[in-house]
Amino acid sequence: MKDAIDYLLHARESVGGGVQIGGSHLLPLLWTHLRVTFEAILIACLVTLPLATWLGHKGRAQLAASTAANVGRAVPSFAVLVFFSTYLGLNVGNLVFAMVLLAIPPIFTNTYVGIRQVDRDVVDAARGMGLTERQLATKVELPLSLPLVFGGIRTSVVNVLATATLGPYVGVDTLGVPIVNANVHGDAGRLGTAILIALLAIAAELIFAALQRAVTPRGLKLSQQPTPTRRNRHMRSRSVLAAVATVVLAFGLAACGSSDNSSSNDSGSGTSTPATTTSTDNGKLIQSNPENGSKPTITIGSKNFTEEFILGEIYAQALQAAGYKVKKQLNLGSEQIALKALKAGRVDAYPEYTGTVLTSFCKVKDKAVPHDETAAYDQAKACMAKEGITALPHTPFTDSNGFAVTQATAQKLGGITKLSDLKAKASTLTVSGPPECQQRTDCLLGLESVYGLKFKKFLSIDLAKRHEVIKNGQSDVGEVFTTDGQIKADNLVLLQDDKQLFPPYNVTLLASTKVADAAGPDFAKVVSSVNEGLTTPVMQELNSRVDLDKQTPAAVAGEYLKEAGYLK
Repeated sequence: MKDAIDYLLHARESVGGGVQIGGSHLLPLLWTHLRVTFEAILIACLVTLPLATWLGHKGRAQLAASTAANVGRAVPSFAVLVFFSTYLGLNVGNLVFAMVLLAIPPIFTNTYVGIRQVDRDVVDAARGMGLTERQLATKVELPLSLPLVFGGIRTSVVNVLATATLGPYVGVDTLGVPIVNANVHGDAGRLGTAILIALLAIAAELIFAALQRAVTPRGLKLSQQPTPTRRNRHMRSRSVLAAVATVVLAFGLAACGSSDNSSSNDSGSGTSTPATTTSTDNGKLIQSNPENGSKPTITIGSKNFTEEFILGEIYAQALQAAGYKVKKQLNLGSEQIALKALKAGRVDAYPEYTGTVLTSFCKVKDKAVPHDETAAYDQAKACMAKEGITALPHTPFTDSNGFAVTQATAQKLGGITKLSDLKAKASTLTVSGPPECQQRTDCLLGLESVYGLKFKKFLSIDLAKRHEVIKNGQSDVGEVFTTDGQIKADNLVLLQDDKQLFPPYNVTLLASTKVADAAGPDFAKVVSSVNEGLTTPVMQELNSRVDLDKQTPAAVAGEYLKEAGYLK
């Protein structure tokens, strides 16, 4: 909790280094968060209040009011964001649109119900005095229903403030950035920002509660509420303080709980028989070893993109064929989240890239990363061994970071073919990549320091959308992986790394040393065997089958193992 509060008050270096986070660096995120909230509530009020007031006055659409309330609570905002990002793009407009849809139901329902609950005798008296229907609605019914109307607005404001944290998923940097990108901002950033958002919601609740009381006609106050005694005022103040303290305490307990939320798998010991990859006609066929079935279950994880899904499935299916009991927990998230899951025992192994191990986990500067694949692997293996993690032999293919543009963009920029060609044009271009790209020396920081590229804007995206944002023009230059099957299919120009910025990214299966030892020699031999066939052309083909042919990673992994002769 102390570190979380310090994150809010003082700037610090990011988890991986290279960028400043926290403190005053939160102000742009806070401004965007409040701007989105204000715009969404303003639009929702302008759209909803006239309609709900008129329908309430006419006594129509009672079913619509009830349906709006229920549907508004049922439709997930995240689904709305993802769906409309296809049409509205990754921008503030998409986020505001989704927040408007979230804000409308409480405002509409409360306004409609408030209008309908106005005393009909009062309305009839006003009508008898010669007021028109419009005057009745705006000068009699609406003023008398304002307390309930403001109650709906208050609910919407709190909902939007909390839900605007989804902004990073559509390229909008709100206060959700530290929560979504814990691998950059750390647990302190995640907890600290969550506390800040909670306090904003409480402040909004108190402010609009005061406004709600202020707009309540004096006659209604006198008829509906007794005059509060000094004792009642003290009790109310204590209740507010207790609510704030409860929220802060809850976050504190959550922080303490998260630090102890690790579990380990008990590993049995026993003798092991020879490796399951035995000599057959093709020398690769994996044979089942019954003794492996008595060993602890191995949970295979993966990060959150196609290639990792395929690799996770390949290792899981190969180990199952060798007789091991295997569970899968794919789609863990970024490398920091995946490593944390491995250390906590939530997974026993997951595929990682040697370059990522060195730069993200071992804090090796990009310039110091060996460009020789074997040297990079040996250094990564030694580093992980200190953490109780075994790095198994690496794949032949290297999936380095790369940056690509469309053919049209390449021609527009003068027929560019390499990264250094961007130097004179970068200030007018948008570059895209995952959130951690901003702090990595083998990504945005490297483009700035090695190539001198200062882009107009960085678009933070989910890795799954890396090709989509390039194709639809939301990003001029986008980070891709050199084994992406979509590079050729989409006819993109992969810009040459002419200054050798990117280190080798061969895949190594990181496994808990405790689990690997308990699994016996078959574990490492099976993994090493299936790695031998994973060349760059093979990996590009496997990726394309998933990304382009829409096959499942599990099916593609099975095809690879059979086509390469590992399974019958």
